[in-house]
Amino acid sequence: MAPSQIEVRFLVRIAPASGRGSGFLSTVKSLNSSLGVQTRNPKWTSYGALEVDLFARSKNDIQLSLAALEPIGRIEFAKDLGGAPPYRSKQDAVAEARALFNTERYWESHEVLEGVWRTLKGEERLYLQGVILVCAAFVHHQKGEDDVAVGVLRRAERQLHLDRTDYYGIDAERLRASVLGVIENRRFKPFRI
Repeated sequence: MAPSQIEVRFLVRIAPASGRGSGFLSTVKSLNSSLGVQTRNPKWTSYGALEVDLFARSKNDIQLSLAALEPIGRIEFAKDLGGAPPYRSKQDAVAEARALFNTERYWESHEVLEGVWRTLKGEERLYLQGVILVCAAFVHHQKGEDDVAVGVLRRAERQLHLDRTDYYGIDAERLRASVLGVIENRRFKPFRI
C-alpha cells in the first residue's frame, strides 16, 4: 500500500490465544497483509499481548482486520489515532497518562504527557520530560531493545527530581526509586506510577 493510500491508523492490542511468539506476529502480519492492512511497530507486554499500529485505507479495512484477528486472540483495545486529541486539564491528562502507564500502554501515556509538557516551563517541564522518557524507555523494552531502554532510563533519572513528593498523583520518590531499580538490575518489570 502506497503511503498516499493510507488514511487511517489504529493502535491495537491483541492477547494471543496460544501465547507469545514470533509465529503470532507473523500470523498477524500475514492476515493483515491479505486484507491490505499494514502492521507496524510491534511491542509486547509483560503478559504476552501484542500491540501494533495498523495502517489502512479505511476504518472498514480496520474492522475487517479486527474480525480476522479475533479467532487467534482477544482484542484488548483498538484505538483510532486519527484526529486531534481532546482538550484535558493538566490534572486530567496526568491522571489519564498514569492509567495508561499502569496498564502497559506506554506509548499512549507518552503521547498524553507530551501534550502537557509542551505548555510547561522550568523544573516542572524537566520533571515531566523525565516521566515521558520513562514511558519511552518502556516502549523500547516492549520492542526488545533493552540496551536502548536502559540508556533512556539513565537520561530520565537525571530529570526525575522535584521539590515536592507528589506530581498530580505520581509519587515522585517512588518513581525515581523504581527507575533506579531497573537501571541497576537491568531487569524490566512493570511498575505503577
